[in-house]
Amino acid sequence: MQKVSLPYIDNAKAVLLTVAINVGVVFAFFWPDGARFYDALWDSLICAGTTVLINLWIVYACMRKMRAGGQMPSQVPVSRFMQRLPRNPFALGIIYAVVFGALTVGINAAILWFFDMRSMAFVPWMVYKLAYTTILSVKITEYCIFRYVQPDWAGAECTDNETQTPRKPVKDPLPKIGVFKAMYGSVTGNIALSMIIGLALGGVVIAPDGSAVVPPTTVDGIPITGLIFGLILGILLTGGVVKGVNASILASGATIPEEMISDRRFAWMPKRKGPLTVFVCIFMMIFSAIALWCLMTLLEIPVMNAYQFAVFITAYASVVGKPLSYVLVRRCTQPDYVRFSLSTKSPS
Repeated sequence: MQKVSLPYIDNAKAVLLTVAINVGVVFAFFWPDGARFYDALWDSLICAGTTVLINLWIVYACMRKMRAGGQMPSQVPVSRFMQRLPRNPFALGIIYAVVFGALTVGINAAILWFFDMRSMAFVPWMVYKLAYTTILSVKITEYCIFRYVQPDWAGAECTDNETQTPRKPVKDPLPKIGVFKAMYGSVTGNIALSMIIGLALGGVVIAPDGSAVVPPTTVDGIPITGLIFGLILGILLTGGVVKGVNASILASGATIPEEMISDRRFAWMPKRKGPLTVFVCIFMMIFSAIALWCLMTLLEIPVMNAYQFAVFITAYASVVGKPLSYVLVRRCTQPDYVRFSLSTKSPS
């Protein structure tokens, strides 16, 4: 259940600065008419270059101070590929700008084309750009950090001595084959889910020859889909997190000191799996019904076919699944829950 991250760099500064600059760009160049397809692509290219410039400048300055102070992390996954990249920030910035520029333009072009958004009004474009700019800034920051924690730049100073604050391991941001397999499984699974929901609600039509016709998902009907999807997501995530955390607690034989204080933000939720699942499902059903309708309305997508819906709902599940999993893990690691899990002696 341990998740390695990049805790030794405060990347919030870089992300917030990037977002603030892009808000200004949106108001300066796209108010009040919004953006057309090719305008959005050119802006994506400029956005990627600007984001690389800001993030790399902040990260490199921080890493130089840390290296000079002997505060580099010790648990670093060594990457030969990353060490082939330039150590000079200017040369590295050019490479990152080209790579991330091409990826940003390509992904945005695919999304806008796939959902048939040939133009976007000002508010939808601003929200869309802020969302992808935030994600882009976070990923670029990770890759900048990952380059400068490699031993060819960090050198012998990449150690944590006993007098320094222990640092968490560094995660490897390079994409893995398993990520693409999981994405493929999510998309195909959600295509099947849309058919199941359609059959349950009478939307899917079975022709005399046995073929199934899946009608488009409309903005008027998406709240019902959100209710059903929120129920499924709540059941699956709650069950998976509870089972995993309980198994870890029982395997480690963890003990919680009586004086340990619970976090009130999470400790108020139910301890038992059944009530906790019901609570999460109710919340996710209401939230998903509202959020999915708001997203389709904001992005001005009145109707989606089955393939568009599969991609749309997969992206939604990926976004909301992370904070929901975090909340569930925090609940299941509170002192009262750990004591409860140990007392029941059951991993479920």
